[in-house]
Amino acid sequence: MPSRVTIRDIAAKAGVHFTTVGLALRNSPRLSAETRAKVRAVAEKLGYRPDPMLSALNAYRQTKRRPQFQATIAWINNWPDREEPYHNTDVFEYHQGALKRAKELGYALEEFWLREKGMSLSKLRRILKARNIQGVIIPPQPAPNTEFDFDFAGLSAVALGYTLKSPSLHVVTNHQFRTMLLMITRLKELGFRRIGLVIGRDWNERVGLNWLGGLLASRETSAVPLEFVHLSPRNSDLAAHVRESRVEIVVSHRQVYEDMRKFGLRIPEEVSFANLSVEYHSRHISGTYQNSSMVGQKAVDLLVTMLHHGETGIPLMANHLLVDSVWNPGTTIRSPIRVA
Repeated sequence: MPSRVTIRDIAAKAGVHFTTVGLALRNSPRLSAETRAKVRAVAEKLGYRPDPMLSALNAYRQTKRRPQFQATIAWINNWPDREEPYHNTDVFEYHQGALKRAKELGYALEEFWLREKGMSLSKLRRILKARNIQGVIIPPQPAPNTEFDFDFAGLSAVALGYTLKSPSLHVVTNHQFRTMLLMITRLKELGFRRIGLVIGRDWNERVGLNWLGGLLASRETSAVPLEFVHLSPRNSDLAAHVRESRVEIVVSHRQVYEDMRKFGLRIPEEVSFANLSVEYHSRHISGTYQNSSMVGQKAVDLLVTMLHHGETGIPLMANHLLVDSVWNPGTTIRSPIRVA
């Protein structure tokens, strides 16, 4: 049985130190692109395959030591107002989760604002190249179906959510289809049968039509008859529509909850409310919490793995890493009273 090719074998063949081989195989930005390519070519020619037991041991050691600075990851903000995306609880938590995980792994997460005066996609590309930044996270865009005409050659990139239509990058996001299934399942268990929905077309498109998909699946698979009423989201009209439709609960997002209260609907005395994207650790609003901080953490995990494996450019086949939601009881739901 032939002996396993080692890092020292590669180093001898490539004429470099064995520590250089280790860095090159992890695609470390501390080495030049030419050195990394040379070492990886030699490793491929020799038929090198990592020892799984040694890799597991190294991973364990990494978790036990304070991480040294590895590199910078770019967070590309494409919103007209730099602070606007962070007013959205999910995007804010994406960013916080990504910051936390990047720090744990020895990476810095740095924001680049595309709408800054003098900034452009071509200028940003030059900045990333000059600073040897090879990892990029693309957070949600201002509008669904956004196209990003950017040169991703030599970059490892991950998108958060479904608002980026082109190019098709690896995606990390909440599993909104299963989130809707969780929502409807819990509402059925609580006794609700007539459910009002305020889910605008734009919001549905932002999540890849998964709200609609989960809703249709809930309707088709439910053994209990359910009535879904699509309500108008227009402020004062909403309150009137809720009362006229006699729905037992409204399913939507936080702004709709605020509008309902503003225009006189008593929650949950008059109608219950459930949020599809509850804020972290909310004790008041009932609904589903999308674990958005974990989405940010998993995005960094995926990106760092891509950096270590040298996976760059636009993938031939995009992968989607989906994070489940959990139920948040809250206080905005009051189960309906039914006469037997």
